[in-house]
Amino acid sequence: HAPRRRAREMRGAGLIVALCLVVGVVCADEGAHLMVQKSLLTNRPFAGKDVPVRYRIFNVGSSPAYDVALEDEWSAEEFEGVAGLASGSWPKIPAGGNISHIVVVRPHTYGYKSTAAARVTYKQSADSDDSQVVFSNDLGLLPVLSSKDDDKLSSPHIPEWGIFISGSFALVMLPLLLFRPPAPADGKKKKM
Repeated sequence: HAPRRRAREMRGAGLIVALCLVVGVVCADEGAHLMVQKSLLTNRPFAGKDVPVRYRIFNVGSSPAYDVALEDEWSAEEFEGVAGLASGSWPKIPAGGNISHIVVVRPHTYGYKSTAAARVTYKQSADSDDSQVVFSNDLGLLPVLSSKDDDKLSSPHIPEWGIFISGSFALVMLPLLLFRPPAPADGKKKKM
């Protein structure tokens, strides 16, 4: 029983330590705390087509964030800015609030394109000189598809559907044609 009792005591002590850490973090987390999400608003980016990118900035802290500034860079060799700015600024984001910012870029060519994380700076109070810096997630290597891939994925596939329908029709009709009830050989009904 001693090993079981010791294991229960260790679990209990671990639970108390974890609870103290959570309470300490919650109590110590006074002020603004921003989280930044960068995401594509399309499933498949294609070369030569517009790709909308959304930045969402969440204030998960207990007080407002001031002088919030977003900065992101898209390689001019790989992307063209179509609409919106890759940077933005807001005077204040309240506690529990969020901001969305959308930029539209257009990839020049197909292939894997590298992206970087967006950078956001903010201040804990309006009169503070210290700026906090947070980074968004990066999108990694974006697989930008060619216009031929776009044509393949968005075409109606008429020949493929024709083959499918004719094959299905043959599979249904063949058994019906083969399993007809046999006709009497002499043309008269048999008597029993």
